Amino acid sequence: MAHPRMHRRIAQLALSAALVLIASAPSAAPHASAQVGVAAEPPAVSVSLPLGEQISRTIRLSGPGTPFSPAVYEAQEVPTRSLAAGPAQVALPKQSQRLDATIADKAAANGQTDFLVFLRDQADLSAAYGIRDWAARGRYVYTALTAHAERTQGALRADLAARRLAYEPLWIVNAVRVRGTTADAAALAGRAEVALLRASRTFAVPPPVAPQATTAADDRCSPDAPGNPVCWNIRHIGADRAWSDFGVDGGGVTVANLDTGVSFRHAALASSYRGNLGGGRLDHSYSWYDPQGSQQAPADTNGHGTHTMGTIAGQGDGTASQPSVGVAPGARWIAAQGCDGFLCSEFDLMSAAQWLLAPTDLSGQNPRPDLRPMIVNNSWGGAGGNDWYAGYTAAWRAAGIFPVFAAGNAESSRPQACGTISSPGDYADVVAVGATDRDDRVTSFSLLGPTADGRTKPDVTAPGAYTTSQIGIMSASITDNTSYRALQGTSMATPHVAGLVALLWSANPALVGDYDATYALLRETAVGISDTRCGGAPGTPNNIYGAGRIDAYTAVARARVDVPWLIVPPGGPTLAADGSATLNVTLAADRVPGPGTYRARLQVFSGDLGQAPTTVEVVMNVAPIAGAAVVSGRVLSQEGGPVAATVGVEGGLGTPTDSAGNYTLTLKPGSHTLAASALSYMPGRRAVSAASGANSGQDIVLPPDQARVSVATQTLSANLTFGNDQYVAVPLANTGTRTLYYTAETPADRFSLWRSDSGEPGAPAYSWVDLPPEAPALTLGADGFAEEIPLGLSFPLYSYVLTETLVTADGMLSFDTPYGYRGPSSRCLPADELGFYTIAPLRADLDPSRGGAVRYGTVNSGQTFVLSYEGVPRDDGPAGETYTFQALLHNDGRVVFQYKELAQTTTAMSIGIQRTPWDFQQIGCGGTLPVHDGLAIELRPQVSSAAWMQVEPAEGALAPGQQAELRLRLSWARPSAPGPYRGQIRLSSNDPLRPAVSVPVEVSIAPAPHEYALPTVRR
Repeated sequence: MAHPRMHRRIAQLALSAALVLIASAPSAAPHASAQVGVAAEPPAVSVSLPLGEQISRTIRLSGPGTPFSPAVYEAQEVPTRSLAAGPAQVALPKQSQRLDATIADKAAANGQTDFLVFLRDQADLSAAYGIRDWAARGRYVYTALTAHAERTQGALRADLAARRLAYEPLWIVNAVRVRGTTADAAALAGRAEVALLRASRTFAVPPPVAPQATTAADDRCSPDAPGNPVCWNIRHIGADRAWSDFGVDGGGVTVANLDTGVSFRHAALASSYRGNLGGGRLDHSYSWYDPQGSQQAPADTNGHGTHTMGTIAGQGDGTASQPSVGVAPGARWIAAQGCDGFLCSEFDLMSAAQWLLAPTDLSGQNPRPDLRPMIVNNSWGGAGGNDWYAGYTAAWRAAGIFPVFAAGNAESSRPQACGTISSPGDYADVVAVGATDRDDRVTSFSLLGPTADGRTKPDVTAPGAYTTSQIGIMSASITDNTSYRALQGTSMATPHVAGLVALLWSANPALVGDYDATYALLRETAVGISDTRCGGAPGTPNNIYGAGRIDAYTAVARARVDVPWLIVPPGGPTLAADGSATLNVTLAADRVPGPGTYRARLQVFSGDLGQAPTTVEVVMNVAPIAGAAVVSGRVLSQEGGPVAATVGVEGGLGTPTDSAGNYTLTLKPGSHTLAASALSYMPGRRAVSAASGANSGQDIVLPPDQARVSVATQTLSANLTFGNDQYVAVPLANTGTRTLYYTAETPADRFSLWRSDSGEPGAPAYSWVDLPPEAPALTLGADGFAEEIPLGLSFPLYSYVLTETLVTADGMLSFDTPYGYRGPSSRCLPADELGFYTIAPLRADLDPSRGGAVRYGTVNSGQTFVLSYEGVPRDDGPAGETYTFQALLHNDGRVVFQYKELAQTTTAMSIGIQRTPWDFQQIGCGGTLPVHDGLAIELRPQVSSAAWMQVEPAEGALAPGQQAELRLRLSWARPSAPGPYRGQIRLSSNDPLRPAVSVPVEVSIAPAPHEYALPTVRR
């Protein structure tokens, strides 16, 4: 017997210290049966005019009611390309067994339990990515999912009815929620169409951080600027400047959250609630969802959801008593309650995800996919590497919804460390947000990447606390309808990103539903912060800050569409006495690069921000003229190389250069100023007097607009004698136009590195060791390891002498038994999955059970242990792509890596040697590992470079044109092995062309002039 709702909360998911919301899109009024938009006459504008001339046209606009306040945006023509595709099908949770063993454990207590039955056949949603119209795209996804579920669940539903089991059909994923016994679950698992059965899970939710003192609201909102009613975090990302300079505040966009609910009567949120129809009228249908069915209006007993919604869309009246707390105060909002108090039911989160694809009335009927949210902001999450919610985010993406998730907060059971980022924030198809403070430092609670499979996360960061561990983000409180409080967490950071997406889509409606273009804007305009603590190369993106801290002002400035040849008056339409409006637009054929047909659009929004815009297509046909001037040249860098740039008349439409920097413009004869622009370069201009015919040689030179580090990278050499320090000045300069931020360090290299392809004296020779056929072979499965492998010699490593080793399937040796080994957990070293005393000739997710062999033996008269990986494929790669390499351990402590035949390297590979997770020497990491077939790399033990070299200052900043010196101190250290010894100064900076520079250092250390042996006297 089917029932529409199951009121029992079983599976619970943890919130990451403070929750976050979902956002939505411009859509029809929730209570209307059909959309009523703006009428435009004419509905399209098409003109023809000669090159170099202008013409004006008038468009009359009439709205759906009074008052009528139309807003007009310029937009490019609809691209002919399809939207970048995401997942074509909803994903099923990964589960080692078809029947989740937890079901039996949960049923043992009560005899029955709730569980999900997933069908194998999931709907194909790939066609949705080619649909540009918002309403049509949502309708397609909803129809495809519901029809597929109805068509494929019939036999299963009949079986459930025959067993007299309560069930609830789902359609966002092709699954059925069932309540039954262990025997029922086992029987259902035997059905051919069933993929797996999943039990519910329960996680605890920490209570919100206590509110700060409730004295002057301006002090609490702006600790650094008392009296300013715009909160510090809003100013810090430049959102307030986007409102004032561009007039962009999120208008026309509807946001939503999946959280603990929202207090819809709060002063900061009441007027922008989509269910508020004005005049005291409320309609909560399509704007509020409680999966338990107990709350008929938006409510929040926790306060977390109200707080996060305030950061997304909270409004302020410009006074200290009602400060500006929201990033997009012009947006409208709806809400779905996925968490009740401190508990988030897995089934409630799933049900809310489905409702957000097609909101319903309060009775759960009459779904409206056109009213779905566009931006889903989520501040809940659990431990990383859990894909249980991937099917729901895949369906959102197909429908054009933009998902934003918190990176997660550190707690006693999950302290801040590399590789701890939460799920679903670690999914590839969502944006994960970490937390920073007012100084753009990562907070002490923000969880870090990489993901379990080595991808970089978080994607971006945003303000989550005023300092790294104090105060917080001010937003709406449920204490009463006018109070505010400060909370801290990645949950507080995440709504900043959801609000920024609302600003971007308000500024440029062509971005609505375009995840990839929006994602690129977020990352390209973020303030980059370099940090290599969790692997990766210096620069951004990285696993601490992602692409960096978001910059709302820069992002909106770049997103704001200005069609240069379409001139719209800055004041917008002129209102007439009858309530209509007139819009005078000018089409300028003197602002284009030549004759041709040019297309654009005007997007007209009515006063009802919830309605979709009316589109006025604009076409300008520019005819050739007799005696036109053909202007050509190249765009070059100061170094003389070609630059990929855009060139046009100043203030006009540009044309891209070719690969050699060439451009050609066809203009009306006369005086023109040409303008060229390119990423990372200062704009360039050139005045030309263009005569009829050819005007060649009009080159434009662009100076770089970036920090540029200048440091010599020749090897610094020294001979060190007892008792004498040497100081070496390393000149450093910023030759760019932006401030250079740098850090300098001397890693503790305990081995000197020698390569067979270096050509230097003393370099090793590549000499592959052919083990005899009788050499032992290890039986290793994916992510398996074998212990107590005899070396057949005494091998000195760091401070130990070792006689046996542990070998993993994933290309590593270790001299410490791992705890719960699951294969490589990060892309780069450190190897947290092993921890101590690890040698990694090729740390990768290999699987010898799929082919090849891992063999070992002792050769060279017992002086060398050889571990040989021969033809082993990756766990996630084709069986024909294999890797053959060796690690040789010599009894004098030398380690040699040899590479005979390597398939493609991936971003999830690394090479190096590790003493502890804090003391390691990485040779390479990522898709450009410094290895090739026929290469030998030798690591020779040496005195740690930390013992004989230091550099200062550790960090600094250089203004454009400024110079400085690094001071390298070289000190004698007692030699423990023949030299020379090698180290490096590792310089990391924000120079995009050279984010990481190494200055090699080589020293010869003379022995002490005298050594005394002191006898030990025993009594």
